[in-house]
Amino acid sequence: MQSLKATGQDDLANHLNITPPRERGYADPGIFVTTDWLEQHLEDPSVRIVDTDLPEEYGRVHVPGAVRVIDHYYKTSLQDRTHIQGPEQFAGAMSRLGIGDDTQVVGYDSAGCLYAFRLAWALHYYGHVNVKVLDGGFPKWFAEKRPLSRRQTSYPAASFSPKPNPEIFASRQQVIDAIGERETVLLDVRSDAEWTGENKRGTKRGGRIPGAVHLEWTNFLTRGDVPTLLPADDLRRILKARGVTPDKNVITY
Repeated sequence: MQSLKATGQDDLANHLNITPPRERGYADPGIFVTTDWLEQHLEDPSVRIVDTDLPEEYGRVHVPGAVRVIDHYYKTSLQDRTHIQGPEQFAGAMSRLGIGDDTQVVGYDSAGCLYAFRLAWALHYYGHVNVKVLDGGFPKWFAEKRPLSRRQTSYPAASFSPKPNPEIFASRQQVIDAIGERETVLLDVRSDAEWTGENKRGTKRGGRIPGAVHLEWTNFLTRGDVPTLLPADDLRRILKARGVTPDKNVITY
């Protein structure tokens, strides 16, 4: 996806008629904060804003006070891309960002909230549910000509206590056991090229898990210069067409 931090504000005119998250019918609209809310909380010491875009994009310009993650996948290292960090390593990473047990975290990106939601999931996995995602992300913030900064921000280390929640994590064995199970849907949200095996993403074999259904993650977003998550009714409709219904267990990958 093209970096919107490198484009002009005049190219982002399509942001004006975005329906607020609380009017889209979500079961939990509270996962989002608006650009208005974030601007009002830029100086709030209890809020930590996290830029989950690539380092060079953060260096160009970012939301004032935002900290930059070293690796927005939260994997064990830049070389080992397989697993989420263990409890101690993840706690250290959050601590260095100034994120403690009582911190309100707000993540944003320029990719339709893809990376911001990864941050939210990782924090939820380690028991920190006080995390939000900026609706419309940096493109909306930038298009509305809100405050910007090029200053690299840092905060004192905070105390983060990891409390893993295995209920939202599917192990390899659980996925294997789910293959062919009628009550479970394996939902592959990767790109079309990854689904077909054309793009192996550096792995030895391309393809997909047997029995999985495919819906590339971009299908969950509105079109235009400032993509946002589709309204709930639209999400239910496109998911139902793939057999993903509320009565099923769903494992995404």
